[in-house]
Parts: sequence; C-alpha cells; structure tokens
Amino acid sequence: MILIIQVFVIIIIVGVIYSLWKTTKAYGGLIGTALKWIGLGMVFFALESLDRVLGPWGFIQAFKFMDPEIAHNIILLMGLLFSAIGFSKLTRITK
Repeated sequence: MILIIQVFVIIIIVGVIYSLWKTTKAYGGLIGTALKWIGLGMVFFALESLDRVLGPWGFIQAFKFMDPEIAHNIILLMGLLFSAIGFSKLTRITK
C-alpha cells in the first residue's frame, strides 16, 4: 500500500512539472523563465507539505540514510531557492 501511494505522489509531481513547462512556454521570454522557477519552487513546497501529511506513507520515509526532518528542511530550502531565483528574474524585467 505504501509503495502505491509513493508511486501516485511521484506521478502527480512529474505531471505538475510537465504541465508547468508546457504552460510557461506560452509566455516565453523573461516572464516565462521567471514563472518556471517560481513554479518549480512551489512544486517543492507542495511536495514537502504533502509528504508531511502522508506521514509514514510519504516518500521520504523510503530513504533510510537520512533523518526525515533534515530531508524536509532540505526540500524547503530548495523551494525557497528556486522561488527566490524566479522572483529575482521578475525584478530584472522592470529594469
């Protein structure tokens, strides 16, 4: 049962990223690039919160070599990093 839930989470995340890439291509240019980075950061935030909600059925529990709290913090930092890159690209548009 745990493996099925983990596979569904992975399928959803891959689908969201694919949809994000296709959608931001319509914008193109600097705005599309910035939205891509911001969207990727949002995917990391959603992934982290979804894994916390799933608890023992989450995908991070599959990694036995890392403490789950450290893994959650790393995912949060990745989300912050990608969002910050996206927002910094948006500020370049106004210059």
